[in-house]
Amino acid sequence: MTGPFRCAVLALALFSMLVADADGQTGTGPASVLQAVRARGQLRCGVSTGLPGFSTRTEAGRWVGFDVAYCRALAAAVLGDAERVEFVPGLIQQGLTALVAAEIDVLSRNATITLRRVAEMGLHPIGVYYFDGQGFLLRASAGVRALHQLDGRSICYQSGTTAEDNLKEIFGARRIAFTAVAAASFRAMIDTFIGGGCDAITADASTLAVIQITALPRPDDFVILRQHISKEPFGPLVRDGDDRWQEIARWTLMALIEAEELGVSSVNVEAMTASENPRIQRLLGVIPGLGEALGLDRDWARRIVAQVGNYEEIFQANLGMRGPLKLDRGLNELWTRGGLLFAFPLR
Repeated sequence: MTGPFRCAVLALALFSMLVADADGQTGTGPASVLQAVRARGQLRCGVSTGLPGFSTRTEAGRWVGFDVAYCRALAAAVLGDAERVEFVPGLIQQGLTALVAAEIDVLSRNATITLRRVAEMGLHPIGVYYFDGQGFLLRASAGVRALHQLDGRSICYQSGTTAEDNLKEIFGARRIAFTAVAAASFRAMIDTFIGGGCDAITADASTLAVIQITALPRPDDFVILRQHISKEPFGPLVRDGDDRWQEIARWTLMALIEAEELGVSSVNVEAMTASENPRIQRLLGVIPGLGEALGLDRDWARRIVAQVGNYEEIFQANLGMRGPLKLDRGLNELWTRGGLLFAFPLR
C-alpha cells in the first residue's frame, strides 16, 4: 500500500470514528434501536393477544403480566420510566413478523427460542426468562395418566406454534397413533376441546395451566400430564444486527435475576445502596461502569428494581402464589436453589 493511499485510508477511518454517535452508529448510517426508542420516547413491545399471568389487559385497559413486566423493566433502563411502553398484541407469527419488520423493538411472549426462528428470520434471543415444556391436558374421566395412553386419541393444538412438529416427531418415534386437530387461535383450540372436538390439548405446560384455571368450567375435572415431550425455552427476542440493543436487552434480564440473588427488591433497593457488597454496589451504580458500557447512565439497574422489582417479585405477582396461576418456580428457580436460573456476572 503506497504512502498517500495509506494516509487516505487512515483519514477515512478517522472520519468514520468521529462521526460515530454515542450509540455506536455512524452519522450516515441507520439509527440504532436505542436512538429510535429515545427519539420516540416510548418502547414498542410485542406481547400475546391475552394469556393470563403472562400478558393481559385489565378492565381499565392496563397491560399486566410476566412478559409485560420485562418490557417495563427495559423501558425503565433506557427511558427512565417503566410506564413508557406501547404494547402491541398479536399471535406468535404476527409478533415475529412485526419484529423482523421493525414494527416493534422487542418481542416478549411465550415464543420458543429455536434455531430456525433465530437463523432464518434474523432474530436474536437475549436469554431465557422462563423454562417450559410441552404437555397435555385432558378430562380426568378419560383415565389417562401417561403418554402412551394417548394412543388413538385426537389432540388439539394451536397452528403456528412449535406444538405440531413436536407432537408428530415424538409420537412418531414412540409409535403412538393420534389424530391431529389444528386450531387457528388459542380461543378456537379451547372451544374445540370443550365442545368435544378433541380428546386432549397439547401446548406449553404454563399455557395448559392457564386454560385449566381460567377457561374450563370445573378445573378439578381436568388433569395435566406430568410428562413433557419437549424443551420450551422462552425469552425476549430482538432483531439481529444491533449489538448495543441486544446487550441492553440482555443485561436488563440479567439485572432482574441478579437482584433476586443478591436480595435486592423494590422494597429495599434504596437502603441497599449503602451495602458494602461490591456486587450490590455495581448493580445499583454505587460503583460506576456498567451503565456506561451499555450506553446508559449509572442508575439504569436501580431504576429497574425500584420501578418493576426483581425476578422473584415479578414471578410471584404474575405466575406464582400472588398471581392467577399459582405455579411453582420449578426449573425457574435460582441455580442456588436447584433451578436453572442464573445471571451472567455483572462486572
